[in-house]
Amino acid sequence: MMPVYNCFAREDAYPDLDMQGAAERLGAAIRCRTVNAADHSLTDFREFDRLQELMRRSYPHIMRSGRFEQIGHAVLITLPGSDESLPPCLYMSHQDVVPVVEGTEGDWLHGPFSGDLDQGYIWGRGALDIKNMVFGILEAAEYLLARGQGFRRTAYLAFGDDEETLNQGALAIAQTLEERGVRLEFVLDEGGGKPEDGAAFGAPGLFLAPVGMAEKGYADLELCVQSAGGHSSRPFGGSSLEHLARAITAITDHPFPARLPEPMRACLEVLAEHISQEPLRNLVGDLQGNAQAIADCCARDPALFPYVTTTIAPTMIQGGSAACNVLPQNMQAVINFRLIPGDSTESLLAHCREVLAGQPVSLRFQQANDPSSVARGDSLGYRLLRQTLGEFFPPLLVVPSMTVGASDARQYERICDSCLRFSPFLADAEEVRTGVHGTNERISLRSYAQGIRVLIRLMELANVNA
Repeated sequence: MMPVYNCFAREDAYPDLDMQGAAERLGAAIRCRTVNAADHSLTDFREFDRLQELMRRSYPHIMRSGRFEQIGHAVLITLPGSDESLPPCLYMSHQDVVPVVEGTEGDWLHGPFSGDLDQGYIWGRGALDIKNMVFGILEAAEYLLARGQGFRRTAYLAFGDDEETLNQGALAIAQTLEERGVRLEFVLDEGGGKPEDGAAFGAPGLFLAPVGMAEKGYADLELCVQSAGGHSSRPFGGSSLEHLARAITAITDHPFPARLPEPMRACLEVLAEHISQEPLRNLVGDLQGNAQAIADCCARDPALFPYVTTTIAPTMIQGGSAACNVLPQNMQAVINFRLIPGDSTESLLAHCREVLAGQPVSLRFQQANDPSSVARGDSLGYRLLRQTLGEFFPPLLVVPSMTVGASDARQYERICDSCLRFSPFLADAEEVRTGVHGTNERISLRSYAQGIRVLIRLMELANVNA
């Protein structure tokens, strides 16, 4: 894999960018322990208050030029544009971070909420996911305003407070803007975070910057089996654990068919001329006619299969007996699904009910949402993002893609048809793999600086392109 710094260009742009100060401000943000539990009674919102006070104190030009609003514990900053005829744009991220797994605190080289600056890195939870983007957006806007570069196109800076759990903060912001009659030109949210190797597509030596034009749907399906329990010597009819295990196996034994959704087709359309290896080399010559063969081919590749099918992942089981000779009574399991465009929560539930017909298992969604819509590939936002990434990461080929995880961006579809997902704070694959939701999360000063430069440039371009 190409080292991430080999992708960087124009690191001399904006030479007066105060990177020492930016790093210190991100470190201070990391020290705010903004973990938001799904049960908000367990959340210490004083940490969010600390973070928001840091925002107010650190970016005086934003605070003077714009309007800072708290919507619940989410934040919306409005930077008015001089030309009201231009649709505004919205740069977003989220304030909350995931907790540190109990018992792993000692595995961190620097404390998980230390915000330390050491060995060329900023350390701590949120450095990569994703206070770097919250504060990178603020740094970029402050840089422009401090140098007298006003906004021609109104810019919204939007930071939800519960992306890792319920997504209600972003929803509240989107509803507020909708009530005000706002229609956005584009939205930029998190996504990606590292260069992707084109070898999986049969294009070895090519490295990609995938921009999420859509995201998969999400569903946590609870399976429940009830029984009277009793002595394990009398298991007539099977135990609740047995029935639950059979149900889980039945669902995983009936995977969803592979299909070529629009974001994947668009990605292959861009990649087609670069693909040199079979079987995709010949297949992409006729994307329409070979769509099913391409989907089947991708489904056999561990790197590509999430992009062509609804995935099934049993993740939780509870209610088992506390003793080996006692039959369990009521048991539950959860299967997590990620739905590709074309599937829906309704069709998912129907599929599982059909598979489990006749089995003593009840089903209900703990939470579920359909796949997002697909962002317009001809939008101004996508064009400007491609131009910016081409300037600062020229070795990377920008391709439309689909985010297999979930984000807050979908909440803005009610007021925007170009919701884009790309974080310009690129890190090496190993740093992303171990650091995002893991141990020793950190971002290098070089990566943080380059991401801020990208955001400054994107904001500049949005202001000069009507």
